[in-house]
Amino acid sequence: MPKQYNNNLDIVRGLAAVCVVFTHLMSYVTVFDKNYGINQVLTFNFPGHIFFLVFFILSGYVIQLNTGRLGDKALIKEYLRKRVLRIVPIYFFSVIFAFFVTYGDNTWGKLFSNLFFVSVPAGNLMFEETPVWSLNYEVVYYLSFILFSYFSISFSKTLKVILVIIAGYFLLFHNKALPPLFLSYLLGFLFWVTGALIAEHETWPYWKISASRIMSIFTLIFCLQYFNPYGPILKVLHLPMADLSHYIWYQQAVFYPDLFFFPLTFVLILALTHSYSKIGNYIVYFYFAESILRLASIYKVYGFHYLLTEGFVLPTLFLLMSLAFWFLNFELPAKFKAFIKSTDHLGHVSYAMYLMHFPLLFLFGYFQATSVLMFIVKLLIYLSVTYISAYLLEMKFQVFVKNLFRKKRVNVTPQVK
Repeated sequence: MPKQYNNNLDIVRGLAAVCVVFTHLMSYVTVFDKNYGINQVLTFNFPGHIFFLVFFILSGYVIQLNTGRLGDKALIKEYLRKRVLRIVPIYFFSVIFAFFVTYGDNTWGKLFSNLFFVSVPAGNLMFEETPVWSLNYEVVYYLSFILFSYFSISFSKTLKVILVIIAGYFLLFHNKALPPLFLSYLLGFLFWVTGALIAEHETWPYWKISASRIMSIFTLIFCLQYFNPYGPILKVLHLPMADLSHYIWYQQAVFYPDLFFFPLTFVLILALTHSYSKIGNYIVYFYFAESILRLASIYKVYGFHYLLTEGFVLPTLFLLMSLAFWFLNFELPAKFKAFIKSTDHLGHVSYAMYLMHFPLLFLFGYFQATSVLMFIVKLLIYLSVTYISAYLLEMKFQVFVKNLFRKKRVNVTPQVK
């Protein structure tokens, strides 16, 4: 029996899109408004980058779930048609919108490069539509899926091969300044293939995971980027890394430090789809232990003042909340669970929200606030316009385009003999 789509995935997709919006607001607040910033003591970096990785693993899961194996050319053709209709209309609209928001700052050549998903390898991504870097990666994965699917290549074997290549690449080339794009694509594909593997696996036992433990995994995501041990491990092992600063950031957007988040994204999808694996609990315990150890070492070396001034207050609170949610394992109030479930509509507009929020951020940057109250009003209007534009694009424009290109059914009138 084929697996059913789970609304939990819409909830996490919506949450991921919202976190990306706030991540960019925090990172580019001076673009949004030059007159008002954010106090550094209270600054909290939303885990936008981690949710990019969640997008990848979700994408692999949903594609495999909805498509299955592409056994012949007709299925491949239909798969490509559906992908184009789902991705391209809103993508084209948002890129063209971004181009005209800052008309004169970009060339027509850059516009067409961005429109046809080659801006990442070409190195000319339109800054005013920065989030489309991940769509460039996605297109590579969509096309790769055809190959793996048509020839029935095992996702589990593919996963193992990718891990071996990444390990070999690190051991041989960690101190060599090679072009990072291939490795970045490969690391992102690791997440994507894992999602496809979870969807294809038919023998997962049912995981009766409580809502509080799912909340624990979510709150853990919100603190982990502060406790990533990648840098300290390299320092302890005295491993010199090549200087890749002369390469463009989106050509190395997924890199070695992201491997730290890989197991948690795996557990997140298992939890959301109620697919049980013994390793899931151990992975969560590993993150708890590592985060506590990392926090203790930072405190010992730098002291409490460093934790306070370098933005570790909220991550520490999220870690404590995650521990409480997991080990108390209590039942969440029915109203709270109903509220969480009601947010699945954000998932329905998450794609357009993801693409539109960045050019809108630049558009609102043309109007500067003259008071704190005006800044707050401006922020609320921006968030409202972002949501409304996403809703109109997904629920009106996208539906119109799909209907326009819907396959017409041929009505055959039976002949009367």
